[in-house]
Amino acid sequence: MLGPLREDSPERIGPYGIRARLGAGGMGEVFLGVRDDGGEPVAVKTVRRDVAQNPGFRTRFRREIDVARSVADPHLAPLLDGDAEAEVPWLATEYVAGPTLSAAVRGAGAMAEAEVRMLGAGLARALAAVHGAGIVHRDVKPGNVMLAADGPRLIDFGIARDAGATALTTTSRMVGSPSFMSPEHVAGSGRVVSASDVFCLASLLCFAVTGREPFGDGPVAAVLYRVKYVETDLDGVPDTLRAVLERCLVAEPADRPGAAELAELLDPGAADRWPGEVARQIAEHERELARVVALGGPLLPGYTPTEVAAGSSPAPHQLPTQGTDFVPGLHAAPTQGPGLAAPPRRRSRRTLAVALAALIVLGAATGGVLAWRDRNNTPNAAAPGGGSSSGGGPSRDGGRAEGPRIVAGVDENGGPDASGTVPYGRDVRPAGWKKPWKGKFSGKPIGCSAGRDVIACRLTDGTYEGLSAADGHQLWTFDTGQTSRAAGWGPTGQFFMPASATRPTVHDDSVLLAAGGQLRSLDARTGTVRWEAGGGGAHTLGSAPMVLDDLVFAATTSMSDGAQLAAYDLRTGTEKWREPLASEGLAKGRQGNFWPVAVGGDVVYAAGEDGPKAFRPKDGTLLGTTQECGGLRLRGESVYCSAYTSNDSDSGFGTDMSVLRLEAGTLEARGKVPLDSELVAESTPAAVDDRVMVLRRSSEHASDVPDEFVVVGRDTGRLLGRFPLPGAKEEGMSNPASGASIVADTMVWADTTKLYTVPIRPDGTLGELTGTRLPGAPGPSPTPEYDMADGIQLDKELNDPQMLPVGGVVHVVYDDGTTVSVPLPG
Repeated sequence: MLGPLREDSPERIGPYGIRARLGAGGMGEVFLGVRDDGGEPVAVKTVRRDVAQNPGFRTRFRREIDVARSVADPHLAPLLDGDAEAEVPWLATEYVAGPTLSAAVRGAGAMAEAEVRMLGAGLARALAAVHGAGIVHRDVKPGNVMLAADGPRLIDFGIARDAGATALTTTSRMVGSPSFMSPEHVAGSGRVVSASDVFCLASLLCFAVTGREPFGDGPVAAVLYRVKYVETDLDGVPDTLRAVLERCLVAEPADRPGAAELAELLDPGAADRWPGEVARQIAEHERELARVVALGGPLLPGYTPTEVAAGSSPAPHQLPTQGTDFVPGLHAAPTQGPGLAAPPRRRSRRTLAVALAALIVLGAATGGVLAWRDRNNTPNAAAPGGGSSSGGGPSRDGGRAEGPRIVAGVDENGGPDASGTVPYGRDVRPAGWKKPWKGKFSGKPIGCSAGRDVIACRLTDGTYEGLSAADGHQLWTFDTGQTSRAAGWGPTGQFFMPASATRPTVHDDSVLLAAGGQLRSLDARTGTVRWEAGGGGAHTLGSAPMVLDDLVFAATTSMSDGAQLAAYDLRTGTEKWREPLASEGLAKGRQGNFWPVAVGGDVVYAAGEDGPKAFRPKDGTLLGTTQECGGLRLRGESVYCSAYTSNDSDSGFGTDMSVLRLEAGTLEARGKVPLDSELVAESTPAAVDDRVMVLRRSSEHASDVPDEFVVVGRDTGRLLGRFPLPGAKEEGMSNPASGASIVADTMVWADTTKLYTVPIRPDGTLGELTGTRLPGAPGPSPTPEYDMADGIQLDKELNDPQMLPVGGVVHVVYDDGTTVSVPLPG
């Protein structure tokens, strides 16, 4: 639907006067444009300046224009104009006044066979034209099909490529949407051919006639498995149509009909018009367009097309800015500084693996909400402190004689409250730390925690190691004796971790972990077991014990089914109480990380079957519960958690994220953080302090969503800054980045070459971004390639760095075990 322009929207782009805003993605915005000399309205697609500075992306945009110009068909939205050399590149296509297929099915329900035949025949002819030009579309899905009054239109050649061109999208990156992929997509984007588009079109037609995705739902890896082995759900597809679609939905591309042949197979019995409800949706889009065009000027902020038609007039301050020199909707604060390259990184297979892992772990909750969503492996809190997290006292190992003492450990989620904010200032350092150092774990670390004396990590084989926080030498190793194959997820989405080993938690002079059916407390400096008690194991990568008020909190099972939360004495391991978190026989789609996730304010928070739960530590009394939100982060008197709903983005299926504000303890709703849904689409909260909130954006399947950190006002939601992740500069290489934390009034994150810092001023505004080179960091690595349809194997992945800021010292643990420790810059 058409939306008003913003104050920073352009008045003109090329020869087009801008009338309304159609939408936005990570790469830029889309506007409704009209030539001064008249003519039909067009959709003008723009690209952000920082993205356009990437020579690789500009080449891709030129190709998009060339591709669109080389193809013509009544069922394609034709390219009318474009300029890849402009400071802000743009292209203009026919504007299709109508809903996407996904929106139409959502609003009007599944279509009858005759209407689906009409839809399919038109789209098949469009694909025949595309393939005739030597092009593979590569992303045929309901979000890329518009329904106009005179038939369907196939749109978005953003990831199409000339069959004879060099593959700018590497074979390691999946291109497409999981539910509408072909077996070739799953095997690697380099194997996608024109017959793959036919497979995807058949899947799309199954969706149109049943209202269901043809390969089911659940964990993404499970969907990919069903796609690879063509386990299609055709229940409810009429027999005559089913016979046609079955010819397309076969494993061998050569056995599928061509697009032109498919059009002929679908023609018999095709309708000549849309069903009534879809026609009403299209008519509403047409009326809306007519209202805006009749204006003779732009649709201004604060007004809908209906309000404009009624004669409302805008205030002077609502007029859009002049000219074409603009960056749509961005740069309210500096987004770039010394040491940061402008282009966003090419997403590596690691990015997909993390996204798959998150979906596998969390599953889709009812009502379109992805409950307990956890992208980039950050679902849980750091090891909590008992009472105050720091206090005076002498060093225990000959370090500084006096100064604040580290009690609560730090992990990727910051301190005990899982806020992403570390509760130590610059004057706090690990015991005995005197200068930067470089150390090495013997394997791939996949879950670490750091404290006063030790950096403790779990490895992919289920063993643990501890390095000295002072100088990086190895302190100890701990082996449960149950190591086997490496950690990961099977093809059906089942999580596997040798010995069900949890992430370790450092607290004071102890390391807490659960493995092999035992909860254990280890001496942080020697690795000696102090006590052990019967306990559970990891439900997901983020499962970890937590500590508050001299109690250890952990799940009692190694599986989500029947999980309970138990409290144990920190000194002796004696169990004090246990309370239920999940029921027996839990459906796979509802399984998750049923472990404690945050502590603070004399409350322990845990993930439950129906949502977060709050317990009183001393006796397990249930204080509060809520539903439909996850990624819980506690800050002061408020709890922040995220809820996700599906949308129809320009790039197809995506998700909108909302941040809910709850009362600490009771978990009663206290409103939402007012966020721009388009700005934060495909994001997860990374850190929150008393002034700002940091969001991490990334999506493998929405091609217009960049990898970046977005910083907004915690209470206002106002955009403060955007920080694109630089990525690797060479084809076939990856430069993954850690999550972001806030420590000593500084936002900080790391990649494989640098540590990045952004000061947060007392008024909540941001200082300049600085990139500081990390001596000894491994640098970008080759992007791994293997058949992920057989499962995600974490020993073959290129895992994100794990950044552990302990006050004035920052440790960064890399995928190959390399660990560097440097002072916090600034």
